[in-house]
Amino acid sequence: MTMNADRMNQLVEAYGADWRRWPAAERDSARALIASDAAAAERLLFHARQTDAALDASPSPIVSAALRDRVIASAVAAGLSPRKARAAWDRLLVLFGAGWAAAACAGVVAGATLTLHLTADDQADAVLYQSTLAAVDDTEVLG
Repeated sequence: MTMNADRMNQLVEAYGADWRRWPAAERDSARALIASDAAAAERLLFHARQTDAALDASPSPIVSAALRDRVIASAVAAGLSPRKARAAWDRLLVLFGAGWAAAACAGVVAGATLTLHLTADDQADAVLYQSTLAAVDDTEVLG
């Protein structure tokens, strides 16, 4: 796979400067690009290393058990539970499915109705054309 500067920038923004986080399939081509233009790649990686260092130095949030229990209790008091949430999600999926099915049926009905009106105009044109002929043309009448 050929690596360019835009793809390298996308990888650095998504995964940072640490090679171990990058997709294995892209590491070798990125190293080849760095070897070909070391100065530009080093500038790009320098900023990514600074961002990585700042993120690594920041403290990880620690949620106390009391806060966790209060959040769960307030959710239960509001009437939320995993079972109710799953049932609501299932109802929503059924409604979405029913909506798609109704739209598909409406499309079929509309298409069939429009086709009848369009072919009626063509049939009327064929009858008028036949009336102007001196002899009956069976292929026009019978199709």
